Formats: sequence, structure tokens, C-alpha cells
Amino acid sequence: MKTTIASRPSPSAATRIQVRTVLVAIGLLGAAALSTQGIIEGFKLLQTAFGYGGNLTLTYLVGGALATVSYIVIAVVYLRYRPVVIHAPLRRSTLREVGWIVGGIVLAFGTAIVVEVIGALLGAEGATNFATAAAVENPILVYGLLLVGNLLLIGPAEELLFRGVIQGRLRESFGPALAIGITSLGFALSHVPSYWIGGSDLLTSGVFFALLGIAAGGIILGGIYERTKNLIVVALIHGLINAIAVGLTLVMYL
Repeated sequence: MKTTIASRPSPSAATRIQVRTVLVAIGLLGAAALSTQGIIEGFKLLQTAFGYGGNLTLTYLVGGALATVSYIVIAVVYLRYRPVVIHAPLRRSTLREVGWIVGGIVLAFGTAIVVEVIGALLGAEGATNFATAAAVENPILVYGLLLVGNLLLIGPAEELLFRGVIQGRLRESFGPALAIGITSLGFALSHVPSYWIGGSDLLTSGVFFALLGIAAGGIILGGIYERTKNLIVVALIHGLINAIAVGLTLVMYL
């Protein structure tokens, strides 16, 4: 009986596959950025048409929510076109996974504090993002809804697109380490429109360190996803990190 050995792609073919994979990742990140900007700008025009122009709180709560939903749409559409292995077991979390959730939250906050301290020592000023700018008009409403929204929408939507689809696609060609790095960089850059809409100067050190902190958080989430093989775990970590930060801010206004 003749046996056959599965042929491996030639170096040139492997390079083409890797280039195509990177282009796909860039395309997904671009689609997310364009959908966010397009939805928000479109909602601003709609607000103006109905006499609510300039209400940044309304823009953020409705336009921002729709933009976040677009992440889910982009992920689902792509998965129908090109399936990606996504680990999201629908079961009760194990004790080990609970440990990862607690540890991930502690590590993320610790890393954020280190980045912020380094930025402060180097003279970096605070950067204002979309949420902070919108909360100026009605902080209790914005932060109150954002507290819940992070757990139910923002965390799951962003993790599905970034860790689930983009990191999963990159993992196929580059392995987990490089996939985490590329995805985390894209994750940070995807937040640039938020600081632009918030009125921050994108060329300041404050925005740089804010994005650096987001990238570091992305690395933590990406690493935990690879270790636990559970997207639900990192979605919970992501949502809880944001919710805790928002909750602490909300307490200041109560």
C-alpha cells in the first residue's frame, strides 16, 4: 500500500498566504474604523435634521452603540465568507477560568497604572476620548448606561471581532505570539477615532500613552484567550475591566 506525505506549501506560497492574511486583518480593522466613523457621522446628520444637533451625549449613546453593533455584523459577515476557529464553549466557567478572569483584571489594571505613571513622569497630559467628552453633558446617564453596556455589548462585540476573528485568522498563518501582537496593535489603533471625536490632539503624548495602555491590555486579553481557549472568558474580563473603571468614575458624581 502506497503512502503519501502531505505536501507543505513552498516558501513563496507560504509568504503569499501570510501577506494575504495580513491584508485581511488590515481590511477588517479598516472596515471597523470606517463603520464606526461612518455611523457616528451619519447619526450626527440625522440628529441635526431632527433638531438635536450638537448633543454629544445622544451621539455617543445611540451612534456609539450602533457603531459597536457593527463590529458584530462585520465579524458575522466575514465568518460566513471565511470560517475561523473561535473557541467559545457555552458552559459554566471552571475554577481555573475564574482564576484567569480575576488574574486578568488585576494584571490589566496593574499594567494600566504602570503605563499611566510612566506617561505622567514623562509629562504626558490626559487624553479625552468619545465617552469622556459625551459624559461632560450628563455624566450620570452616560456612565450609568456605559457601566451596563460594557458588560452586555462592548466587551463581547470587541472580543468577537478582535480576539475571535482577527487574532484567530492571523493565528493560522503566524502562530499565536505574532497574532496577539498584530491584533493588539490594531486594537489600539481602532480607538484612535474615539480620541479624535473626543477632541484630543492625536499627536500628543497623552494619546500615545492612552493607546499604549490599550495595546498592552490587548496583549493581556490575547494571551489569556490563547491559554484558556475561551472567548467568553476574555469578553468577561474586557467588560469587567471597563465596567469597574466606569463605576469608579461614576462614584465621583454620586
